[in-house]
Amino acid sequence: MILQKDFLRKALPLAQFFTDGNNVTTESVWACQGLESTVGAAIDSRMVVAGDVFFALDGASTDGHLFIEQALDKGALAIVIKEGKQTYVNTAALQKNLAGKLVIVVADPCQALIDLTRAWRALFTCPVVGITGSIGKTTTKEMVRTLLASAQIPAFVSYKNYNTQLGVCLNLLRADLSVKAIVLEVGINHKGEMDGIAQLLRPTIGLITCIAHSHGEGLGGLPEIAQEKRQLFSYFKAHEVGIVFGDQEFLSDINYAHPISKFGFKTKNQVQARKVKVNYQASGQLTTNFTLKWYGQKADVCLKGNHGGLVHNALAASTIAYFLQIPFEAIVEGLESYQGFENRFEARQLKDGRGLLLSDCYNANPESMRAALLAFEQMPSTGKKVVVIGDMLELGPRELYWHRQVGRVLYKTLSVSAVILVGPRAKVIAKTAPITMEIDTANDWQEACDTLDRMLSGHQALVLVKASGGMKLDKMVAQVTELA
Repeated sequence: MILQKDFLRKALPLAQFFTDGNNVTTESVWACQGLESTVGAAIDSRMVVAGDVFFALDGASTDGHLFIEQALDKGALAIVIKEGKQTYVNTAALQKNLAGKLVIVVADPCQALIDLTRAWRALFTCPVVGITGSIGKTTTKEMVRTLLASAQIPAFVSYKNYNTQLGVCLNLLRADLSVKAIVLEVGINHKGEMDGIAQLLRPTIGLITCIAHSHGEGLGGLPEIAQEKRQLFSYFKAHEVGIVFGDQEFLSDINYAHPISKFGFKTKNQVQARKVKVNYQASGQLTTNFTLKWYGQKADVCLKGNHGGLVHNALAASTIAYFLQIPFEAIVEGLESYQGFENRFEARQLKDGRGLLLSDCYNANPESMRAALLAFEQMPSTGKKVVVIGDMLELGPRELYWHRQVGRVLYKTLSVSAVILVGPRAKVIAKTAPITMEIDTANDWQEACDTLDRMLSGHQALVLVKASGGMKLDKMVAQVTELA
């Protein structure tokens, strides 16, 4: 956003603005640092970069006003505080850091963040893409980033997985008005959340990757999840486009009030993958080859990696690319150059030359767990193959049923010789897993580290780590692997 007087006044008409302890009005000469500059926003003082606006939010366990000094030390140009909490900035210790900085006093800093985002979003005329779904949001978004770079289109693509309403705010406010496209990831946990995000983001292109058993506690069954995800399209104008996974009836067999494009593996879709095959290259790398059929054009594509979800995500990203007017040649080039993303089936070297680890512990649900295990089964290894499985969280009342199903999937991964089950839910998997597999249990990631260390007696091991992010198995991955 722009730290500019007229913009701030229009977006926050009831706010009070201060600099050097003095109230500044519309008629005043504003002598603040960074006026007319494009700046970002931060709600965590540890994440502030020079030039940001720091919003002091009331958190569940702490108060953002306690971290104003830290935010200023890191270069915040302005701070947004709550009415009645001016004492936090009227201290001798802060006066030097506040010199020339703008202090914005509002009734609710969180609402101010939303109001500023809404005002900033209204200034953009370029395509705005919202990506949601139960699986593959971040990978699809990162693929789109690669396709945009391949076509040399200046764009703003959201940072990591900041996909909540506040995450959408922080991302949008960092977008520069000069970009030709904005691509943001959108995630929800409870009913009603999507409407608020869609109202704020106002996407002109929306994509739903797929529907799976994820966040069942807050969203319900598959039909309810699909209905909530479809709210991404709630504020579409008649010409704006929704993109859905056409192989799922919850998404495809719906009457929409706006144009719909479909991707998938069936011939009814506008964007399709045909002749999908995993190949083992002479270099030792596994690749996935397929024929991409894209609005009357087709080409052979070779993706790095063998995870089944890669093709699905490539189709989703390619469909978005069509509506961003990315040339087909740039799409093929971009897909083939895509390198993957942190903790999404990410290959890392185990310490002491003990082999290779696949980190897929960003998140997990029954569908993504199955896909990861089957992809792992395809990978050759001269050493021991070990799977570390942690709890799949937020599955609702049928969570134990879905964990037992994972045990049945393990019958299709008979090259795996050992399994470590981490957490109380994952331990249920032992009841349905093959009796031929060596099975150990652990209460947390620290215990899992010790158990894995005992299992890896030799070299050239191949290890898969898969769990919901809340199990913190990424800490285990960091401890047992070499730094890149």
